[in-house]
Amino acid sequence: MARLANKVVIVTGGARGLGGGAVDALCAEGAKVVIADVLDKAGEARAAQQIAAGHSAHYVHLDVREADGWAALIDDTLYRWGRIDCLVNNAGINIPIDIEEATVDQFRAILDVNLIGAFLGTKAVLPALRRSGGGSIINVASNSTQMVLPTTSLYGASKAALANLTKTTAVHCALRGDKIRVNSIHPGAHLTEMLENPQVQAMPQVRALVNAIPMGRMGLPAEFGKLVTFLASDDASYMTAAELFTDGGLTVVSFADPSRA
Repeated sequence: MARLANKVVIVTGGARGLGGGAVDALCAEGAKVVIADVLDKAGEARAAQQIAAGHSAHYVHLDVREADGWAALIDDTLYRWGRIDCLVNNAGINIPIDIEEATVDQFRAILDVNLIGAFLGTKAVLPALRRSGGGSIINVASNSTQMVLPTTSLYGASKAALANLTKTTAVHCALRGDKIRVNSIHPGAHLTEMLENPQVQAMPQVRALVNAIPMGRMGLPAEFGKLVTFLASDDASYMTAAELFTDGGLTVVSFADPSRA
C-alpha cells in the first residue's frame, strides 16, 4: 500500500516547479492533494493530469498573503475530503538584489509571500491537523540560509526567518503533545521549467553554479518531491524542527572544483 494512502495534503505553489514535483510525488504515494496557487491554468492542468492518472487532486486558487483565502481553503478541503494531514508551505518569490539597491517595498513583497504566507497557513491549518490526530507541516526554505550572496539579501533573510519559524512552531506543537511535526527543506538549484531551457543552461552564471555543486548537477523536482513525501509520512515520525538541505552538497563547499570547469 502507498505510504500516504488516504492522507490529505495541501501544497502551496503546487502548479509547477518544486511544488509541482511535490504534488506528483505525493499523488504517486496515494495522497489526496490540494494544489493551491495563483497560476490557475497551470494548477488546473496539473490537477487534471493527476486525475487522469487515477490519483486524487484538486486545484484551488490561493493568494497565501490573504488570511480569508486560507480560511476558505481549509473549509473547502475539510468539506471535500474530511481531514487534513499535511501542509507544504512551498509558495515563494525572489528578487535578486543587493541591500543598497533594494527598496522597502521589495522587501515587504518578499516577506509577505515567503514568511507571512507560511505564518498564515500554519495558523490556519493547525486546528485541522489536531482534529486529524496529528500531522506534518513542511516549510520550504532555501540553502540561502547558509549560502550567503549579496543578491540574496532579501530572499535569504525571508527564508532564514522561515527556518526559525519552523523550529519555534515545532517546539510549540511538541510541548503541547499535538503529534504535529514541523520541518524545513532547504533546496538549492533544481532543474525546474525555467532552467530546462538550453539557452538558460548555457548562461555563464548557470554553468558556474553547476560547476560549484559537488555532485556536478542540479537537483530534479522529482527528487525534491521524494523528500517531501518522506517528511509527510510516518517514516519521519521522530523528526521535528529539522533542517534538511537538498543541494548536492553545495552548502559545505566554498569554491568550485577546478576539474569541473
